[in-house]
Amino acid sequence: MGRKSILKNRKKKNKKVEQWTQAILPKLKTKDLGELTMDDLALLMKKSKSTIYQYFTTKEEVFEYITQVRIDYLYTYKSQITKEILKLDYRCETLGQILIEGAKDVSSFFLRQLKQHYPMAWKIIEEFLSELLENLKQFYILGIENKIFKPLSSELLIKLDEYFIRQLITDDNFFDQTEDTLESVIRDYIFLKFEGLKKTN
Repeated sequence: MGRKSILKNRKKKNKKVEQWTQAILPKLKTKDLGELTMDDLALLMKKSKSTIYQYFTTKEEVFEYITQVRIDYLYTYKSQITKEILKLDYRCETLGQILIEGAKDVSSFFLRQLKQHYPMAWKIIEEFLSELLENLKQFYILGIENKIFKPLSSELLIKLDEYFIRQLITDDNFFDQTEDTLESVIRDYIFLKFEGLKKTN
């Protein structure tokens, strides 16, 4: 077990901290997050452990911060979805961009590890996904009512999204059996979903 940090006052996190914490995401795609120590994280970030401790108390805090930075970024895309839903001017590319940006430099294995070992970090993701799914549900209802989409069950549509977003993206067994990446699977799913929903004249 690594030594505990004895520093009490943390420096305020800035853009540089954001950059070097986000930069380790590609290196974590196949790492067992439960086994990582602060020494390991410092090595991956190419920073001294004392530098890490200037900003973070624990590795749990590191992962919560990495997750929050990514999710805060995605909220800018989600606000665009809300505007488009209200105007019934939704383009599937917007949702695709949100999820693809969220999956950038991230693997299904990493997400499952995060869910397993860092529940507070995963909660940040869950809260974002819950809001996103609620937005989509309202959009399906409006789209069907206004005859933009085929008259399908909105409950079924949102269940499919819920399975995909909450189950498949953390199913690393699925990705072990395919050469597809998380990003490419998301792109294909969004295309198939919304091309299939459109009404033909």
